[in-house]
Amino acid sequence: MLVLALDTSTPAVTAGVVRLRQPDGIIAAHEAGAAVGDPPSAAVELLAERSVTDPYAHAERLMPLSLEALAAAGRTLRDLGAVVVGLGPGPFTGLRVGIATAAALGDGLGIAVHGVGSHDGTARAHAPLPGGLLVVTDARRREVYLSAYRADGSRQLGPLVVAPADVPALLADHGVQVTLVTGAGAALLDAVRGPAFDPFVLAAGVTSAGRGLVGAAAMALLTGAVPGPLTPLYLRRPDATEPGARKSVLGR
Repeated sequence: MLVLALDTSTPAVTAGVVRLRQPDGIIAAHEAGAAVGDPPSAAVELLAERSVTDPYAHAERLMPLSLEALAAAGRTLRDLGAVVVGLGPGPFTGLRVGIATAAALGDGLGIAVHGVGSHDGTARAHAPLPGGLLVVTDARRREVYLSAYRADGSRQLGPLVVAPADVPALLADHGVQVTLVTGAGAALLDAVRGPAFDPFVLAAGVTSAGRGLVGAAAMALLTGAVPGPLTPLYLRRPDATEPGARKSVLGR
């Protein structure tokens, strides 16, 4: 199955073309030496990915990047069997662009569209994990979006919005042990590193957002599960609100 993976939950706009092996292909990959229990390595093969950091041009960039990735993989939109889109957490505008684009492609091509938490995709891209993983992205307003994962890949905490200064106490309260920190907002935690929040290291190397998202959705894709609603994870209300009723200047 050929899958297009889209993510617009951060300033980076990403489109990846991923081949998902069927069960017999996964078995063959294991026999060839792939680690059992590591679905991304066994089932997911990244063919091409394009990404650009442009926080104010998600709408303008996403489809051209998708077409570039497909061209690099030697495929077209008609070859797609499914779309996977990151649901956030992230800002309102970016998430809406990704989700609306994925939904439009699914409707136009007659293929399934699966939504995956963007932090879950990031965590899956780092599998197998050597220990606890913290995924951090910038929530603006001097806050971060945060999710914590156990070594087996299961989510232990989040996603939630928190001030960087409150992260050490939050992790301690929930018994979270951190070995790696990753994500577009990981550097925002540098100021709070200390005896209560150390040691940890930033996850090294470049990981594929597309590969991680498809890896997180692999079971649903392989079993033909009916996709759930594409509900964005905003985690906070939008800045813009509908205006209230006008007040009379005459006091009535």
